[in-house]
Amino acid sequence: MLYGLLSHSPVSFDTQKDIPDLTGKVIAITGGNAGIGAEIVLRLSSHNPAHIYILSRNAETTATTISSFRIFIKNCCPLTHIPLDLSDLSSVRTCAETLKTLTKRLDILFLNAGIMLPPPGLTKQGYDLQFGTNHLGHFLLANLLLPTLLSTAQSQSQSQSQTPNSDSDVRIIVLSSIGQLFTLHKGLSFPTLKTPGSSFLPENLYRYARIRELHAWLFIRELLVPGYGRKFLVSRAAGDGLLSGGVWVGERIPVVGFQSVEEGARNPLWAATAPVAARDSSNKEEKTTGQVKPGEFYTPIGVEGSGTWASQDMELASKLWEWSAKEVEGYL
Repeated sequence: MLYGLLSHSPVSFDTQKDIPDLTGKVIAITGGNAGIGAEIVLRLSSHNPAHIYILSRNAETTATTISSFRIFIKNCCPLTHIPLDLSDLSSVRTCAETLKTLTKRLDILFLNAGIMLPPPGLTKQGYDLQFGTNHLGHFLLANLLLPTLLSTAQSQSQSQSQTPNSDSDVRIIVLSSIGQLFTLHKGLSFPTLKTPGSSFLPENLYRYARIRELHAWLFIRELLVPGYGRKFLVSRAAGDGLLSGGVWVGERIPVVGFQSVEEGARNPLWAATAPVAARDSSNKEEKTTGQVKPGEFYTPIGVEGSGTWASQDMELASKLWEWSAKEVEGYL
């Protein structure tokens, strides 16, 4: 399955008609100032969410994006920019602390921002720039926001007079990439993660394409357990197919036959807003077309898939989780 390009989607999803009323929902998205992220904000902001927080590095670009949305969208929801540099763990912690002072609830978290094939370099804390930005920064951010996500899920249960075993609807959407299709079948070399440009080392080339897959599986493993599993819906959504705009750094990839950002945003928007499939169905053959299931990987639009074999390496995912937790423990 080539990210929906060679498969037929059984899901009809119109971002104007099919996104439900989002009254009361608080949403945060990394990289919501450009590309797919901006398109996600644009489409959600007209459906009455209580607030959308755009977590991004470039204040000028974000201000321009917010201003244009307020002009273009009738009755646009409140939009607030919070500075976030995913390549600096101190910035990530400050961003999370700021968000938690501004809101006590968080219903949907999009882990969207990312870079691909940047010039060789290191993050502020000395990690390979691409790895530090795409994985480690998001890893820390999500962990710092978990208490808010959990309390939101708890408040949903209480306000809806649900039983302890009823589902809440708090979602983490991890955007993935077409790049996983070109991964190499090799292991992750942890010693090179602090090497400038290690993105281009043969033993690590695959890593950056599949890192979002592993990242999503990590949160699935940690959250889809008793006490968490009914509170979270963690979905892996391929956001690009073959996408033009928003992520590539440099000019190493030819843009031929790529999707628009409008098309690229539809799948994560669907994953964030579509009805949730029953999690305790006794009928395993029950059709869930058009419904989102926790832990699934979706290619556009709403097509269930498992990603590549490499993206399901749970032994490596466990090692990566443990390594990442140790690396960021001073910022938690």
